[in-house]
Amino acid sequence: MNLRTVLTPAAAAAAGVLLLTGCGSSGGADAYGTDQRAVTVTAGDEFTLKVPANPALGQNWYLAGPRPDAKVLTYRGKREEEEGSDNTGGGDGTQFFDFTARKPGKAVVRLLHCPMGSCHSGSQSAAPLPSATASGKASASPYPTATGTPDDRPAFFVYTITVR
Repeated sequence: MNLRTVLTPAAAAAAGVLLLTGCGSSGGADAYGTDQRAVTVTAGDEFTLKVPANPALGQNWYLAGPRPDAKVLTYRGKREEEEGSDNTGGGDGTQFFDFTARKPGKAVVRLLHCPMGSCHSGSQSAAPLPSATASGKASASPYPTATGTPDDRPAFFVYTITVR
């Protein structure tokens, strides 16, 4: 069957628009927030972990250790945007952690949420100080793993990235 006999003029025009717009894609990388921590992407995809922050008020996020498997993901860097008020700390902000999926596999990305200056540097996220647990044994981190949305306590947000 010939493709020209199947498509009506309206369908052909719609197909052309889809080809020009990338099938509805905005052209940017997919972004995942704190509510979606199990992410599946395709090898070669660029994607972003997008988190709410206000660095002017001391609220920051850090890529924590151990770093994701470099054979599966390439970390391209961190950037931020602030919106709203002209007053320092008066607006809302967003921090972005950019990655490229390299090859099929799984990788874990740990982001440390540090509200209102509760963490003093990114080095704390890479090598957190040991702390005692209720059982008296040393814990690998002074910060819990978050199960909900960011709040006023420091916590790790753990993302499982599956590359297919």
